[in-house]
Amino acid sequence: MLNLYLAPRSGKAPMPADEAIDDVLAFLADERVIGNPLGPEAYAPGVAVSALFHPDADELLLPAELTFESLSLHRARRPRFLPVEVPADEFEAAVCTVCEEPIDVDALLAGLEELVYRPIERFAYTCPSCRTDLSLFQIDFGQPTAVARFWIKIEGAAFGRLTPAFVEQLARRLGHPLVVVPEVPEDDIDDWVPARRARRGRRGR
Repeated sequence: MLNLYLAPRSGKAPMPADEAIDDVLAFLADERVIGNPLGPEAYAPGVAVSALFHPDADELLLPAELTFESLSLHRARRPRFLPVEVPADEFEAAVCTVCEEPIDVDALLAGLEELVYRPIERFAYTCPSCRTDLSLFQIDFGQPTAVARFWIKIEGAAFGRLTPAFVEQLARRLGHPLVVVPEVPEDDIDDWVPARRARRGRRGR
């Protein structure tokens, strides 16, 4: 089971207005993707929750299996790096975007831990290979990531891909393009590496 974050693509996106968030929740309720509240700004899956997932899921799972445990809204006083709960050693595929050499995971962990008390803009990491001082945005984590003050978390999803039309509808209502950020289990992280390497190969042609 995966946890998925839907967050503004830009780390500089402002906090959505309350009216925009209410519009998103109304849309999800009208489409029956979310059901009864589970707590403050947390919701159970609705009867039509399978519509949230990409049609490719139909080849792997039964409709009754296409669900999640909960959908919740999160607001933070300062920008947070997403995925929030993934330890740095899960990013063993991370590389420097300047020299494309692997990142030192221990040093990355130290930098990410400092984000608890220092701004994103002050994140500092020096690549051990090319000695470039990298910002957080200059590291290729080998999977989608984001920096945001607001996000939607889908916890315990059975499938990692969402229907693009749903994501676009949510983005339009929030007023910002969204990115889907997965918490990738350790066993599945290799699945992301070939895709990233393929993109690198195309850039080098």
